[in-house]
Amino acid sequence: MTMSADLTSAPHTSHDRGTLIARIRALSPSMSPTQTAVANVVLTNPAGVVRMTVTDLATVSRSSVGSVVRFCKDLGLKGFHEFKLQLAAEAPAGAGDHDVAQDGTPSAIIASVFQSTSRSIAAAESSIDPKEFERAVHALDAARRIVLVSAGPSAPLAMDTALRFRSAGLPIENPADPISQHICASMLTGGDVCLAISHTGRTRETVAAAEAARDVGATVVALTSFYRSPLVAASSVALVAGSGETRFQIEAMMSRFVHLAVLDALYSAVTAENAERTLRGAALSARAEETHRI
Repeated sequence: MTMSADLTSAPHTSHDRGTLIARIRALSPSMSPTQTAVANVVLTNPAGVVRMTVTDLATVSRSSVGSVVRFCKDLGLKGFHEFKLQLAAEAPAGAGDHDVAQDGTPSAIIASVFQSTSRSIAAAESSIDPKEFERAVHALDAARRIVLVSAGPSAPLAMDTALRFRSAGLPIENPADPISQHICASMLTGGDVCLAISHTGRTRETVAAAEAARDVGATVVALTSFYRSPLVAASSVALVAGSGETRFQIEAMMSRFVHLAVLDALYSAVTAENAERTLRGAALSARAEETHRI
């Protein structure tokens, strides 16, 4: 891989990528109330919006024609016509992202959840900026020390990631409580990395640790579902991979699968960068793990 070596000299620039529906989801937390109303209509029934006029969408979303046009332009499009063309191209895939039926049979629910998860992962893949991913790989591979920070539902992902990276010989630590994470992040240096995971990008403890790492010159690699968030603002490298959610799941359940896939890709890429380190770490880890098996 050919990657930029200077990751802390200037803040990264985030680019809105991926499908139109994925971009709307990722940008929705930073939208105004009027834009959010338009976004909700689009995300709820994308196939139906394709058949609407700009006046229809304004009426259904209880906004105005001007608000709908601004909504389209804020997505980087020329106007409502281009918006409809892009939406029409992906509406068949996006139209299936409905809630699991309350009266669905167990087998139907299994199929629905697995299909929805598969769609979420496929959509998230296109939202990740390859250049940002390469910069993240380079930073983690070259880091003298890595501190992984997270809280709440993201904590199990962090624990699993820390174990896997550590088993591959990477100098990573994942303190259990947020205060310890903050302290460790504040003690990093310019050659270190803070890997921060947060679905919303707005978890107070995770953002605070990321900001502390940034302030001491460490590289902050963020994994989140939303482009415009405090965590992205505090990061040197941002991996944005969002997903749709269903009403009957706890917040961000689907995003866990998406983020786990991104972390697995990071692990695979980083370990490939240094085969000798990976093999040495794997051998030591396997020896240790064997003592815990019956």
